[in-house]
This record gives sequence, structure tokens and C-alpha cells, in this order.
Amino acid sequence: MSKRRKFSPEFKQGAVEPARQPGISCAQVAWELGVAPNLLSRWKREADAKGFEAFGGTGKPRDEELARLKRELARVKKERDFMALEPESKWVTDITEFRTGEGKLYLCVVIDLFSNIVMGCSMHHRQDRQMVIRAVEMAVWQRHGDRSVILHSDRGGQFRSSDYQRFLALNTLICSMSAVGHCGDNAACEGFFGMLKRERTNHKRYRTLGMAKADIFNYIERFHNPRMRRRVAKRDQEFMNVLEPSVETG
Repeated sequence: MSKRRKFSPEFKQGAVEPARQPGISCAQVAWELGVAPNLLSRWKREADAKGFEAFGGTGKPRDEELARLKRELARVKKERDFMALEPESKWVTDITEFRTGEGKLYLCVVIDLFSNIVMGCSMHHRQDRQMVIRAVEMAVWQRHGDRSVILHSDRGGQFRSSDYQRFLALNTLICSMSAVGHCGDNAACEGFFGMLKRERTNHKRYRTLGMAKADIFNYIERFHNPRMRRRVAKRDQEFMNVLEPSVETG
């Protein structure tokens, strides 16, 4: 039985925003995001009635015994190999910032090293551990299995916090961190941030935090991730073509 896909409050909010734009249907946005149109329509009705609170908040771990057992998993030695041969085996996470008319907006992403798909993202005007946990939670909700995944980050305070480490342990995520003075080994996230800024945000002036959030979410879920999925599909097809035996014709 396939795992039921879950969606974070921020994903729901970001999905609703483009569906409110004139000339864009819920069905079109739903297709681009890979969700059922009736589900997106329900989120839109809930948001229109209650606002962002309608989507709820981040759940907190409740099984302390499970946390104690899985905490040992997070103490595995640093993983220095950034080559992923299959999806959902190695993720990386990092934070960047954007300027708006209301101050700075921080973005945390979790990227799958196999596909370069953004598995999770979270945005807030403070770069705290809760923002990071929300991004990782979104990635956990979108993965298809429960096997262990290596999650690499730098040594920022958010990633070293006890709350963050506890969340990793509860969700079979193996903590990997950059060595001191080697922040550059998180190149996948840096590459994505650079592309996001070159292709989208450097050309925009955001009057509000909300405008920046909506535009960045739009870029990730309606442009970047679909592009990465197409690349993976093309790569898989080329690989299958190589494996297929040649057929001789008479």
C-alpha cells in the first residue's frame, strides 16, 4: 500500500495563492502541483473562511520512548559522500534570505541530492529552529517510504538545536554536518539558491513578506520542481534505452 501524501500548512497556503489569481483555475494549479483538484478547492474554501490558521500548525512528537531509541541514529559519524544513486537516500538543507519592503524573509529548503527536487521548504521573518523543522517536516511528509535518509547541513545553531536533532531522530533522519570551515560542501543548496535568485527574485521588488512568499513558492512548486521531475524522467528513459537489447530486423 502506497504512503498517503501529506501537506504542510505552508504548502497549502502557497498552493492556494496562485489559485486565487484571475484567469488561473484550481484544476490548472492542482495539476502543476500534483494534487487532486477537489483537494485544492477545499483548501481554498478553508483559507477563504478562516485564513492561514485553517491549515493548522506543526505537529509535535509524542512518543518519547521512540525518540530515545532513534536518538542514537542521529549520532552516526559525518557522511562526506554527496553522490546519491537513488531518491530519498541523501538530502541537504540550508537557509538563505531575501529583502522585502517589510524586512528580511528567510527561506529554508530540503533538497534531494538524487533529483535536485525541493522536498521541503519553509519561510519566515525569523531564521529560527522552528522554521527549519517545518521545512524538514514537509520533506518527511512527501517521502514515499520510512527508511533512513541522510540529511546534511552546516553547523548553524538551528541545526544543532536539541529540538531539531530530536525531530530528526523521530523521523529516521541521520544527521550529517559540515566540518568547521567547510561550508562549501553544501553546494547543492547554494546552487539552488543562486538559480532562484538569478531566475526570479533578483528581478523583483517585494513590497510585503507575503508577496515574496507567494512568488518564491510559485517558483519552487510550479517551475523548479516540475523541471527537475522532467529531467529525472528523461534520465531514467535514457538509462532504460541503454539497457534494452537491440532488436535486429530482417
